[in-house]
Amino acid sequence: MDAMNEDALSLILERVESHVSLVRAAAVCRRWRRAVADAAFLRRYRSLHAPPAAGYYHNPTAPWGVDGKLGYSPVFVPSSPPIVDVRHLSLDFLPGGAESWSVQDSRGSLLVLMDTRYHGRALPDLAICEPLTRSFHMIPPPPGSDCWGSILLDSEVNEVGGRISMSNFRLLCINGVTLTSTSIFTAGSSWSEMNIDPMAPGIGPDFRHPAILGRASGSWYFYIRDGSRTLIGLDGSTGVFSSSVLPAIENWDVHIQSFNCILTEGCDGNPRIVALFDGTMKVFSRLDSTEWALEKMIQLSEATCSLSGYPSSFVGHNISTIGVGFIILSQRVFGIAEQWPFSVNLETMEASPAANNVGRIAYQCELPWPPALHACLD
Repeated sequence: MDAMNEDALSLILERVESHVSLVRAAAVCRRWRRAVADAAFLRRYRSLHAPPAAGYYHNPTAPWGVDGKLGYSPVFVPSSPPIVDVRHLSLDFLPGGAESWSVQDSRGSLLVLMDTRYHGRALPDLAICEPLTRSFHMIPPPPGSDCWGSILLDSEVNEVGGRISMSNFRLLCINGVTLTSTSIFTAGSSWSEMNIDPMAPGIGPDFRHPAILGRASGSWYFYIRDGSRTLIGLDGSTGVFSSSVLPAIENWDVHIQSFNCILTEGCDGNPRIVALFDGTMKVFSRLDSTEWALEKMIQLSEATCSLSGYPSSFVGHNISTIGVGFIILSQRVFGIAEQWPFSVNLETMEASPAANNVGRIAYQCELPWPPALHACLD
């Protein structure tokens, strides 16, 4: 090791797959720590290895028990196998405790939360937090009284390859039913208005009350229920609208009206549309900037019949939870009030049993970047 030059050492350390193992490698000696803490090294490492997901948060749809009490606190579900002690991901450090907040969005290692104790006020306060470092920043409500959506945005890549942190986050709030204006809160600053040009193919001047189909890759997606099969994307970082067309193989208006169609993020970070059609689950991906096409499909009864507890008779499927790379469905079983949930991996299309009551959206939380190296480098 003494004969190895710094470039060779960096090349070896760049090939450490796990972020946790990289931190352990940095604890070997001062020389290794200096190599890992170098900004150029961290930038190269980040380009090769995305931060792993520590797990995900969800807002429960029914109260769950903590220390003998029932509450609606956000629930953290660790990755499998766990890479961080779940006690470090508690939200009990927030003002009023975790039970006073609900998760609205996540990006990287950050969460945006809404204060649920805003009775008597037009809009609730918001908070940005990083659970693993137990840091948070309170954000006042945006101007106006018609903000109905919040999304965390990436910033420019910093010197160590990170895209979002407590020091550079941006929060976008969509204002009004016409989607033509937004407010942006920038770390270290305050709210500012951003007018959006609504004119894009398929978007008319009276674009109102669209159906929110989902969020993926820093963008929101809306559907215009007018028979045109038009899907509208709003890029959260630029405020630019774009439009694309869904394939003319299904009655999209009917399925979106019945909540049997959602948009989520695939394992590759790109958007996917998941739709349920008469016992079949279809996944659509975007061919280019303007068109979508069927990517894969499964018969849900065939995919689940071998699972433990599979009900022999049911009346249909519901979409109960959407997350990055997976979706949780439930079967409405004859004569049974409870539903039988199962998850489908959007990459492999394999089904597996799932837990009850995991909320509508699973908000993924990654390990912070760069990793915290607290010991002296010299």
